[in-house]
Amino acid sequence: MKYINKKTIVKYLYDQLTGNFAGFIVGMSATGLVSNFFETRSFRNLWGIASKKTIVDRGTFHALEWIISIVIGFIVFEIMTKVVKERIDKYFPLYKNRLLRWIIQKQIHSKTKELLISVSSRKVTLYASFSNTLRETFLKSPKT
Repeated sequence: MKYINKKTIVKYLYDQLTGNFAGFIVGMSATGLVSNFFETRSFRNLWGIASKKTIVDRGTFHALEWIISIVIGFIVFEIMTKVVKERIDKYFPLYKNRLLRWIIQKQIHSKTKELLISVSSRKVTLYASFSNTLRETFLKSPKT
C-alpha cells in the first residue's frame, strides 16, 4: 500500500489529466463530427427535402453522437496513456534540466520575482485607494 503524500497526489492528478480528461474533451468535441455527415428532419432543411446530407431520425442522430464520442474518446485515452505519457516520462527530465539552465542563464527567475513584488505592491495600492474612496463616499452620504 502506497503512502499518501504530495508526490503521489500530484502523480495521480497528472495521470487523470493526461489520460481521462484529454479523452473526455476530444470525445465530446467529436460529436460535431456526426453533424458533418448526418442531419435530422427539421424546418431548416424543409423536413429533409432540401438536405444534402443523409437524413436520420432524432434518436439515431443522438445515438450516433454518443457512440462516436465514446469510441474516439477511448482511442485518445489509450493513445495518451500508452504513447504520450511514456514519452513524456522518458524525455521530461532532459528538457526540464535544459529549461532550468536557460532560465538561470537569462536570469528570468530574478525578473519574475521583481515582477511579482511590483504586482503585489500595486494590488495593495489599489485596495487602499478603493477603501479610502468607499469610506469617503459613505461619510459624505446623507444620513436618513
